[in-house]
Amino acid sequence: MKSLQIPLWIVAVFLITSLSIEPDDRDQTAYVPILMKKSELPASVFMQEAREFETPGKIYIYGNKIYVVDLFKGIHIIDNQDPSNPQKTGFLHIPGVMDLAIRNQVLYADNSIDLVSIDISSYPQISILDRLAEVFPEPTPPDLDWIPWSYSAHRRPENTVIVAWVK
Repeated sequence: MKSLQIPLWIVAVFLITSLSIEPDDRDQTAYVPILMKKSELPASVFMQEAREFETPGKIYIYGNKIYVVDLFKGIHIIDNQDPSNPQKTGFLHIPGVMDLAIRNQVLYADNSIDLVSIDISSYPQISILDRLAEVFPEPTPPDLDWIPWSYSAHRRPENTVIVAWVK
């Protein structure tokens, strides 16, 4: 039995000294979150004048219009009646947007953690038809697939949600 004690102590000392107490570098991001109060999300969806692309993302074609997501900011609406001369006609401001779909004149988009449905049948007038609250996870920073612990919900102001990430 005594012959086993020395090797066990050596292994125990080796294991204890090899443990790292430094913070995990994998939980770091080059981005910081833009926060919005959850109560402000419903009023954050509205039409604006057409503007320049900043971070273009997904493209959706419906009828004679092209819809281009501007990551985390909103959706550019382009009139494509004349494909040789498309015209920007408006910008649908939707903080936290990353994706969209359209069916039967209803545009569906993510408004950070909420799913919002918008009637576009009378464009440029729009109306919010419905909002399903907290159906999506919060957006993650572009360089990670998770939200770093330092920006998790319990480490920031109460009832806030991430709507974008900036460098």
